[in-house]
Amino acid sequence: MKLTILGSGTYQPEWERHSAAYLVRTNGQNLCFDFGRGAIDQLLKIGVHPNQIEALFISHWHGDHINDLTALLQVTISPPAKTGTWPERQKPLKIFGPAGTLEKIQKIVEIIHENPELKNLLIRQLRTGETVELDNFKVTAYLTKHNANLLSLCYRLQSEGKIFAYSGDSVESEGLAECLKNADLAVIEAGWPDEVNPQTHFTGTRAGKFAQENGVKKLVITHMAPYYREKYNPQAEAEQYFKGEVVEAKDLLEIQI
Repeated sequence: MKLTILGSGTYQPEWERHSAAYLVRTNGQNLCFDFGRGAIDQLLKIGVHPNQIEALFISHWHGDHINDLTALLQVTISPPAKTGTWPERQKPLKIFGPAGTLEKIQKIVEIIHENPELKNLLIRQLRTGETVELDNFKVTAYLTKHNANLLSLCYRLQSEGKIFAYSGDSVESEGLAECLKNADLAVIEAGWPDEVNPQTHFTGTRAGKFAQENGVKKLVITHMAPYYREKYNPQAEAEQYFKGEVVEAKDLLEIQI
């Protein structure tokens, strides 16, 4: 498996960092975890067309995690482009997310397209502990804690004998602990410094501690607010507690799992 970080930033616009989006390539499949601002541009930079994405796993419905979903849906449901440079979609795009995902996608399609039919789309809403098995890989969703009024999922991908875990936006929770358990690589957000005492996001310190407690082998911290990166060192904070390698996420960074 190989992870490519399409977007390592937050909702705050930055020239060199796009919003949350992560591509995992495994067994010839292209899987995306969240699809924030700039995801499509980043895919095109690395030679992957949106029609070549097999599945998308949405952690939650905050804008910085789904900004580019509108563009992805338009490409997916529109007739094939009459050009030799666009690969046609071979299979319907599978979209997974928390309860409410189907209704939200239907509303988006009604706005952006004259035909509201969900063409070329297979949408499934996942409950905590539910596993999706597709084409030599499986993904399990777990309910985690972010905003009180918003369902948030984290995801555990098992493929090629390896485990990849993605926190979405989260704080410590039983679901996230299950998701992270003995993962070969975990991507955990660390939005704000300890001085802010965030109630809906990890810090570098807390991400390092929680990853260590749950047997993670390699940790990628991501989704840090610009203020946090400018004034502090989130990677060093995580390294105080995490005994394995800690990587600070950057756009288009590739990591072999």
